[in-house]
Order: sequence, then C-alpha cells, then structure tokens
Amino acid sequence: MDRYDKMVLQFRDVLAETERLSPDELQGYQEKLLEPLLLHARQHVPFYAQRLAPVFPGGKLDLGRFNEIPVLTRAQAQANAKALAAVDLPPHVGNVETEETSGSTGRPFVHRRNSLVTIANLGLTDRVLRWWDFDGNKTMATFISRHPERAPPPGGTTVTGWRTGFSGKHHLIDMWADTDVQIDWLSERRPHYLTAYSSTLLALAERVQKRGTSLHFERINSIATAMSDEIRQACHDVFGARPIDQYGAQEVGLMACECAVCGHYHVSAEAMRVEILRDDGTPCSPGETGRVVVTSFYNYAMPFIRYEIGDYAVAGPVKVKCPVKLPTLTGVLGRYRNTFTLKDGRIIYPYVQIGRFRDFIPFGQVQVVQTAYDAVEVRYVPLSDAKADEEGLQAYLREAIDPSLNVRAVAVDDIPRSASGKFEDFLSLVPRHRA
Repeated sequence: MDRYDKMVLQFRDVLAETERLSPDELQGYQEKLLEPLLLHARQHVPFYAQRLAPVFPGGKLDLGRFNEIPVLTRAQAQANAKALAAVDLPPHVGNVETEETSGSTGRPFVHRRNSLVTIANLGLTDRVLRWWDFDGNKTMATFISRHPERAPPPGGTTVTGWRTGFSGKHHLIDMWADTDVQIDWLSERRPHYLTAYSSTLLALAERVQKRGTSLHFERINSIATAMSDEIRQACHDVFGARPIDQYGAQEVGLMACECAVCGHYHVSAEAMRVEILRDDGTPCSPGETGRVVVTSFYNYAMPFIRYEIGDYAVAGPVKVKCPVKLPTLTGVLGRYRNTFTLKDGRIIYPYVQIGRFRDFIPFGQVQVVQTAYDAVEVRYVPLSDAKADEEGLQAYLREAIDPSLNVRAVAVDDIPRSASGKFEDFLSLVPRHRA
C-alpha cells in the first residue's frame, strides 16, 4: 500500500468521526481549513489579491465576513484561469495535475488541482461506499468518459481494486460505446455493482427491457447528471436496484450523496463549504431552490472560493433524524442549461417522464429543447413513418411543464451526446434572467 492509499484510509477514519459533529463543531472544523486557504490565496494567487479584501479588513482575517466575498462564476473562472493558478504552493498539498472539464456551449475549462484534493475525494467516495454497504472485494463495472484510450470498446479493460484497501475487480469501458455494446459487455462480466451517468442508466434500462436481456446489480451508483423518479423506477424494475445518487463536479469533487438512512443528500462539509443561494445572493431557506456555490478547502493549486458551479439544488432541513449530522440538500436539479427560464422570469426544472412521449411520437431517442422563453422543440429520432401527434404532445407538455409553452415536434437523424458523453434529455438555449 503506497503513501497516498494510507492517507485515503486515514481520512476515511477521520470522516467517520466528523460526520457526527454538531453544527457548531462542524463550523469550527471548517474554519480551521478555511483560514489557511484564504491566507494562501490572498498571498499566492493573483486573482484573489484584491478579491478577498472583504475578509481582510485592516489586513486581519475576519471569517464572519466570508459571505461578502464576490461569487466566482464559471465564465469568470474560464476567463481568468491563468490568474487563478497559484504562483507558489505549500509542500504538504502534493503534486499538481491539470484537468479539463467537458464544458458547456463548447467552452471547456482547464483547471489545476493538487494531490490533497484527490486524496480527500477518494476518502469522501469511500464514505459513500460505507454508508451504502458496498463490499470492495466484489466486482464493479464503470462507464468512464474523457479517456477513451483507457478502456476502448468493445472489450474495455479490467484492473484490480476499485475501492482503496480492497481487491475487487474493476471493469471499465468508455461510455461512448453503443448501448448494445454496453449490454453485451455487462452480460459477459456480470458485475455486482454498476457506476454510470443517470441518463445512461435510463437508456440502458430501456434497451435491456426491449431486448429481453437479464441484467441485475446489487447496487448502482449514479453520477454526473441529475436523477429523476423515472430513472429510479426504471433501474428498480429492470436491474433490481435503486440507483444511489452522488452529486459532484470535476473541479471540486464529490459535493453530496444520498443517505441510506434519512434519504436526504448529505454535503461533503469536511472538504468544502456548499451554499445554496437565491439570485440576490442571500441563503435559501429549507425547501427553497437556489444556485450552488462551493468553496473547496483542499485545492491550493487553483483555489475555488465561492465558486458558482452552474447547478440548482434544493436546500435541505437543518435537522434530520439521522446518525449523520452533516448539512443536507433535499434534491439536486442539475445544470442551468437543463432548466427552463420562462417569460415571467421563473426558472423551472422540466420534470417530465420520457416514456410518456411514446403516446405522441414513435421515437428511439428524444430530447426536449427550449428555443425561446415560450417555445420548445421535441427533437426525436423516429422509429417509424408514423406522424407525430403534435397537438397531444403540446397538451401534455403544457400540463406537465407550463401552459405558456408552444411545442413543436422535430424529427432528426441523431441526437448527439454532450462533450463528456452525457445524454441531455432537457436542454435550454435561452439566456437566464437574473433579478
């Protein structure tokens, strides 16, 4: 076992204690991590030299004014990537590596992180596996993205040890593989567990059911895209397992995960501060939907301080009946580009059962695209020459989403995935209003 593995296991043991801290104790724990990060960023990261002035009145750090630090948008981070990189680093944070997010609207973001971030994220992921009773000696299958050379279809690759300290086989295949190739690959390997994007899970379940194939998993990890009740039900019915929703972002790691006891999402508060904010910048009340803003405690190479991820989430209750005392989210709604902004300024997430579209159009694949504040296109790959019931489709979407929408059905040859390999069932092409 190498040094990094030992550090992951040590952090795992720490997390078993810190997840039970009281709110006041947790705040103290966070402040001990936040203070050196802010001092470092002010001194060694050009972008923050003046930006952190609100928390350094008179040159002395005042964490009570943390919320006065301006929110960092993704567009600002992209435009200032060079200035966000630290010119000097403390030795304890480890080596620096560079990653590139898939980006949205064709604008990827190249960011840096030090080894301490990776170690913390592995520890946080291991905690999720503990919460949900994963056995690291059993087999895991994972659909990976961004690195097709690592696990090219149709055979993918197999390595040992998908969980630190255990010897279970890890089967990997690039997620750009055709769904039928994925099914054949899984059928040959019969893993105990599966990790995939939620949108991939729905497409996989529907295709498995259509083919009459038998695939079952003890556990399913859902990552990267927003979860829905339809996906949960499809996985339960077809695979015999309800997916576990993990919420994260490439820049900061695992931000929250569903709890096996209380059902809420517990925030990874020992590694980051997560804020759910209204458009005016004030904190959301429990049950209220807002923008996700995160501060990563361990990334000194490129500090993300009050970084607006680009997602909406629902603030959770302050107290829940659960042995885990970490802050909660009630739900994660996904990217701004997957929400619809209406004429009156309302921002909604279009909860619609994809399966219902078969009542109106014969599709192999479908995507709902907002093209104007009051207009959507239902783009579909047709399975037959049957004419779409556009009137019925509009009535359904007006009832399910909003009565102001004008709906058009558009047959297409193909619906491409995003740059990271995700299927996006809902996509908005209109700009967001902001009060």
